[in-house]
Amino acid sequence: MTNTNNNFLLFGLLAFATLMTACSQNYQQTSQHQSSAQSSVQTQRHIPTPSQRHPASQSVKHPGQQAISSSYQARNKMIRLANRTLGTRYRYGGSNPQRGFDCSGLMLYVHKQAGITIPRTAAKQRLRSRTISYAQLKPGDMLFFKTGKRTEHVGIYIGNRQFIHASTGSRRVRVAKMDSAYWYKHFIKFGTFL
Repeated sequence: MTNTNNNFLLFGLLAFATLMTACSQNYQQTSQHQSSAQSSVQTQRHIPTPSQRHPASQSVKHPGQQAISSSYQARNKMIRLANRTLGTRYRYGGSNPQRGFDCSGLMLYVHKQAGITIPRTAAKQRLRSRTISYAQLKPGDMLFFKTGKRTEHVGIYIGNRQFIHASTGSRRVRVAKMDSAYWYKHFIKFGTFL
């Protein structure tokens, strides 16, 4: 009878220990599940909705974008102005539509109207402009030519391998092609102040 009581007691303790272990594991799983659910809810509360984002981040442009935009506007303004001067008479030393233009005076005029200060003569414009490659060339940039031992010439690029310049030959502001034999032979530099 003592053996049977001992076996029964041992069996009861084993059953109780098994039950406690199962309950403990279930409690830990439930606790972990609740904890992860709470942290998920807390995380979701910290993700900003579109209306919660800083309004400044939606309206402020990157400084590089602003620079590109102002350069683009200056180029467009210069091309529009250069096109308006087509047909204006050539005049040595001229730098406005009323008196006429020489080549560097035309460049001075279109740059000044776009808010850019450049030197007066073609030689100084060439020396002080930033040299660029053909791959970098954009409308509003400049083409420089050596037309004589001591003379230089300049025009403004308008795209499609064409430029506007104050021509001594036609005595007018006109469009010329970069690919013409004369200009091709005398070309020395692509430059820009933009």
